[in-house]
Amino acid sequence: MKPYLTIHHKIQEIIGVITGVASLIVAIVMVAVIKEPIPMNYDSEGNVTKYTSAGFLLLMPIMLLPTILILLAATHLFPLNMWSLPVKPKPGREIKIYRTSAYLVTLYNMLTGLYSLLTTVSCGLGMAKWTGPLAVILCVAMLGIAVWAIIKSIVDNR
Repeated sequence: MKPYLTIHHKIQEIIGVITGVASLIVAIVMVAVIKEPIPMNYDSEGNVTKYTSAGFLLLMPIMLLPTILILLAATHLFPLNMWSLPVKPKPGREIKIYRTSAYLVTLYNMLTGLYSLLTTVSCGLGMAKWTGPLAVILCVAMLGIAVWAIIKSIVDNR
């Protein structure tokens, strides 16, 4: 294992992959089971304004599963000189900086898988109105992780 990757990184990656694959499996099952259109859009009062076919459920997993795989490749296959770091590591600080950057990527991986699964399930159950709040939560979490990683890298590089 690479010195900057810990068991926590691996667990986050595994959760991301499992939830990403699970969202695809759930979507396939729902497409096979759901025969009528599912609600897609709601007005401000919560009334359904647009329906779509159950095939729409495949959209999120099909888009996000490759994203998860790209994030895995970034962590494991890309050489370290291709990594975009928030700071230039000082001698002796490289492992800490790479570890923090790896946390950013593996946490994004995990959040992407969870988001894919939650949105697929909520849409399949006719609760598409939850996709907006889930997207906001995802964006806020990712922004918070990015800010944390930048600050931690600056502090660790001192």
